Formats: sequence, C-alpha cells, structure tokens
Amino acid sequence: MYNKIILAGNLTRDIEIKYTQSGSAIGNTAIATTRKSKSQTGEQQRLLISI
Repeated sequence: MYNKIILAGNLTRDIEIKYTQSGSAIGNTAIATTRKSKSQTGEQQRLLISI
C-alpha cells in the first residue's frame, strides 16, 4: 500500500536518493514556497516557508 501526497513549491536543492538494505528507494530534498497574508494593520505581506 502506498500513500500519495502532492507538494507545490520550488526545490531548494537536488534530490538525494538512498537505498535501504531491502532495495527500497528513499528521496530527500527541501521545498520552499511563499504564502500571502495580511498583518494586523491590514497590510499585505509575503511569508517564505521552507520545509
């Protein structure tokens, strides 16, 4: 059984692929995205979020 996820953003580094002893592949990377929000004063601001 597999889980499916969708991530939207910009890759911040190349994907590193490692293999377990059983032969399963595991990928590792980082994703950054921006989110628009309003401050308490009503001013628009952009937040940079890195995962």
